[in-house]
Amino acid sequence: MEDSLQFSGVACAGWSRPYSFTLHAGETRLLQTRSEAEKEAAMDVALGNRACDEGMVLLQGMPLRDGLPGSVGWVAANGGLISNLKVWENVTLPLWYHAGHAVAETEQRVAWWLSALGVAEAERRTFMEATPDRLGSSQRKLAGLLRGLVQMPRVLVVDAALFDGVAPHQMAVWAGALETYAAQGRAVLAVADRAAALPWQIIE
Repeated sequence: MEDSLQFSGVACAGWSRPYSFTLHAGETRLLQTRSEAEKEAAMDVALGNRACDEGMVLLQGMPLRDGLPGSVGWVAANGGLISNLKVWENVTLPLWYHAGHAVAETEQRVAWWLSALGVAEAERRTFMEATPDRLGSSQRKLAGLLRGLVQMPRVLVVDAALFDGVAPHQMAVWAGALETYAAQGRAVLAVADRAAALPWQIIE
């Protein structure tokens, strides 16, 4: 299988130990860290926002810093939405700005992922036109997850706390959507700082 993301002896100051693993295209896996600070640092390293003190991070066999912008995406635990933008704008503006996708193509992509995430067609317009302050916690998380999926990076890094407080049936649907995403030749790395009831192989 094609390598998507590789940690080779990666460590930062204060980490309990180095991490070495290879995430292949088509895989969804869970990195289990020892603390919240270590989790946040590991996500920053995977996203290229922080240099590791030891080791190397590769994306498709090349140093992460040499990868194309947008190759690694992120889903925040709380959705990470911009408060004065509607959900539709939060989800689509990065796609138009960075990749220049046409409106019709963007609408089709959003509709496809809304369906995969279990959002009924009758509920979509209200959801997409709402601002974050009008959404419940799970809806904000859903919007952030939708944004990550729609951007379609090669590797999607997900804060596993996204699933905290989410109903079990909804968790199953979201996990299934992430697995579908990975199956399209991409990869998903969820990162947790404690035991998580997620159905993926754990990287300890």
